[in-house]
Amino acid sequence: MSGFLQQATNVWVLLAVIASAPLVGCVLAGEQPNIVFIISDDHDNEHLGFMGNGFVHTPNLDRLARAGTVFTRGHLPMSRCHPTLASFLSGRWPHQTGVYHNFGTKKLDPANSLPRLLRDAGYATYVEGKYWEGDPREMGFTHGIGQSADTFVREGQAELFAFIDEVGGQRPMFIWWAPKIPHLPHDPPEEYLALFDRNEIPVPAWIAEDRRESFREKEHLSLAMEAWLDDGVGKLERKLHEKGVHENTMFVFVIDNGWCNGLVSKGSPFEKGVRTPVFFSWPAGIKGGQRFDALISTLDIYPTILSYAGAKTPASAAGNSLRPMIEGETPKGRERLFGAIYPAFVTENDERPERDIYALYLREERWKYIFFVQNVVASRNRDYFRIQWIETDYPARRKGAEDLYDLHADPTEQSNLAARPEHAPRVAEMRRAVLAWWEETGGKPIDALAGEG
Repeated sequence: MSGFLQQATNVWVLLAVIASAPLVGCVLAGEQPNIVFIISDDHDNEHLGFMGNGFVHTPNLDRLARAGTVFTRGHLPMSRCHPTLASFLSGRWPHQTGVYHNFGTKKLDPANSLPRLLRDAGYATYVEGKYWEGDPREMGFTHGIGQSADTFVREGQAELFAFIDEVGGQRPMFIWWAPKIPHLPHDPPEEYLALFDRNEIPVPAWIAEDRRESFREKEHLSLAMEAWLDDGVGKLERKLHEKGVHENTMFVFVIDNGWCNGLVSKGSPFEKGVRTPVFFSWPAGIKGGQRFDALISTLDIYPTILSYAGAKTPASAAGNSLRPMIEGETPKGRERLFGAIYPAFVTENDERPERDIYALYLREERWKYIFFVQNVVASRNRDYFRIQWIETDYPARRKGAEDLYDLHADPTEQSNLAARPEHAPRVAEMRRAVLAWWEETGGKPIDALAGEG
């Protein structure tokens, strides 16, 4: 009898422990979260209230960020939309998938695509907005047409809301929410322009006097477009509340590539091109009020989503799940971030990453190194590089040029320290490291460096 009582006591203790255990982050059978993957298009990484900008108008994104876990220093694998979107779908580097360009013929292999893996895990998967990869059904999307970049959110979200009405509460939903906003054309409705007094828009000290008025004009449009994006998020949230599924919905936010008035950004290896915040917000499953300044890659989003969805991450994934950080198991991110930067256009009839790559970069917590392997000249910008330079100077570089920035002292990358003798060992080591990363991740010998030691 005493043995029986002891067993009963053990069972009750076990049940009490289970009952008192926190459910944050747990995915139980039949309780997978809905997932809304918010992909902002051509967005300045500092133009968000939750990133400390008090002038912008992003209340919905700010509220979601505060309710979840924010990673303030994420890096994209490429500073242009097509290769970045392909990396979100595949969890792999552009030189691994062959999708490194905006304008070329290569399409992404749907094997191990994020929507396919989620579909196989029981999700209804919906695509709307920016999507470049052909038939969305082959990619694993069960709903949506993936051809609505120019109209989605700009003209409403009726088709998405119909999907939520049909599927919400019946199956877990994955929503690829990628409006072509705040991307050009910058044509916001007056209601969003009216949120800002153009004369009060802050102008950075480095903007030359003859560019300041033009800067304010362009910045006004950017701010209004970002407010339009945020309003779209708010309308989606209201729909999910109406359907009764908001509490069990995980929102994931990222920018597909940078955009900046006054600094070189999109299409470049500079921070305004490749840096983005990332947040995960799920009322029923992720702790709110957390901020991590540790370095992460946006490739880490792919395995994190799969983990919370209860799906297995394939061996092909290049990223690391952020779930252990979110759930307090480790405070550490990456010590180094790497990337390869390409032009918008491929070389015709010679479509190879190692042919068209023009720069490699390595970013540490403090130091940022860039190695240019092609001549970067303004005369080739429109039809090849497509680097964005608004109210600033073009970043012309010769083949073999190296940049080194102390991001603690110089976060806007204005002072190149690479030629200073005291930094020669650091530059040499970082050059070796970035070339080793390229090779270790499957990069083939770079054409422009052939024959060089």
